[in-house]
Amino acid sequence: RRGIQSILRAWPEWEIAGEAADGEEAIQLTTNVRPDIVLMDFSMPRMGGLEATRAIRKVCPEVKILLLTLHDSLEWVEIALQAGARGYLLKSDTEGELVRALNVVAGNGIYISPSLDADRVKKIIVDMGSTA
Repeated sequence: RRGIQSILRAWPEWEIAGEAADGEEAIQLTTNVRPDIVLMDFSMPRMGGLEATRAIRKVCPEVKILLLTLHDSLEWVEIALQAGARGYLLKSDTEGELVRALNVVAGNGIYISPSLDADRVKKIIVDMGSTA
């Protein structure tokens, strides 16, 4: 978490509004602060990032969520998007990708790690749009 904080502090357009140790804290903090974007860790104690994402989207539908994860499986991308995430970034991606992802999500776009198969990701997004 400290590494991400130092990256974000280097970009003056991003302000860190809070930090949560687990999914339950993330829900409470988001409900109280109402940030524009939540950078959510996929794997957290007590309540994982997917479950917290679903809960946040129910109570704060305007908040955009960017999931940060080790999981490079396209199945997890689809599950994350269905849960309400607007972005899916791998922890192995660069600092530049983190900033790019935040900018895309802030602009109401969907951001998926460039490390994943772009054609398959596009198909997932199109398929989700046709079933929404």
